[in-house]
Amino acid sequence: MDLNDKNQLPQKNRTFGDSFRYAFEGIKTTFQEERNMRVHVCAGTFALLLGFFLSLSLIEWLFIALSVFMVIVMEILNTVIENLVDLVTTEFHPLAKKVKDMAAAAVLSTTTFAVIVGAIIFLPKFYHLFF
Repeated sequence: MDLNDKNQLPQKNRTFGDSFRYAFEGIKTTFQEERNMRVHVCAGTFALLLGFFLSLSLIEWLFIALSVFMVIVMEILNTVIENLVDLVTTEFHPLAKKVKDMAAAAVLSTTTFAVIVGAIIFLPKFYHLFF
């Protein structure tokens, strides 16, 4: 590909609406192709529904929403990194494995944070609900 040939270069989004359309296409693709994304979305939806049931305060809502969306964003970034690594190498390479492992670690760390936030917020509410 000749980088000086303007017809060969990727084009920017033509409209503001295109930006949203492509972004939603990315979310849809990640959801369809990544089992873990579906698990995270289901868990996040459950946490948000539980929040309605337990009448969270504004600060609690902020932490739950932040946690849910951070996990989803990290799963998307993990998928991006995995796809890029697969694009540039077809053979096993120790650095490719490192990159993929570190991207997965970022998702795991964020998910752990979300579980801790959920426990801090939801466990006392369950305790008061049942005891």
